[in-house]
Amino acid sequence: MLSFAATLADAEARSARARGARLSEDEKSRLRALFHAHADLVWRLLRRQNLTPAQADDGLQEVFAVALQRLGDLEPGKERSFLCGSALMVARRLSQVREALPGELPDVESDEALDERTDAARKRRLVFELLGKLEEPFRMVLVLQEVEGLSKRETAEALGIPEGTVASRTRRARELFRELVLANLGRLP
Repeated sequence: MLSFAATLADAEARSARARGARLSEDEKSRLRALFHAHADLVWRLLRRQNLTPAQADDGLQEVFAVALQRLGDLEPGKERSFLCGSALMVARRLSQVREALPGELPDVESDEALDERTDAARKRRLVFELLGKLEEPFRMVLVLQEVEGLSKRETAEALGIPEGTVASRTRRARELFRELVLANLGRLP
């Protein structure tokens, strides 16, 4: 994951191009606070939308550039849901770019004995792969609520949908994910 310095440099460059001015110290301070509080969440959310680590880094910079543009409009206490919503929009756009690229090279296994970390990494990859098979609306609510721990209200704000819709999609997403896991039990390490 990229550092705040790299993200700030990108945000400043975008801001300078858009506004023709450098960032104020107050803007830098608020952006720094947002970054330190939410960058890990945003990066994980991007990765859980089937983006590569490099795409997640690019997406992280883009999300915080958007946050900088909207800094004056961000209500205190709603920053997390705003950043999650922005991350999902950025991930959607970056996923379209990824679909146009050729497939990735397979991982090369080492000859060393597989340890617990390798098994855990395989399980994580399988979970990401299975999440990627869910339709986007179901994947988004499942990741936001079950993986990232957002409340129903925060998820509704991030996605711009009613809380009742979040509840029903979450229920259905759990069912679909369970079916995928059961269908792939033979692939578990």
